Amino acid sequence: MEFEIKDILYIVGIVVSALVSFLGTRHKLKEYIRDKNDNLKEKIHKIELELKDQKAKDDLQQQVIDQIGKQMDSLIPMLLEAIKERKKSRK
Repeated sequence: MEFEIKDILYIVGIVVSALVSFLGTRHKLKEYIRDKNDNLKEKIHKIELELKDQKAKDDLQQQVIDQIGKQMDSLIPMLLEAIKERKKSRK
């Protein structure tokens, strides 16, 4: 079984094409991963900003609820007192 130049060229061609395909795929894969990573970082940053905005809104809502609660603490006893006085005046 003799190898002719033609056979050797085929084998070399197959090896070279496999090597080029491997390196090209590896390079494209690195680009794909880098682009995906950048995209995910941007999305995470955007979500972090939205979360910060939501926390600020929640804090403001909690302050309003606390203020209303404090006002109710002072107004409810006055309201109950007024109702009692009205009931007494009707009798």
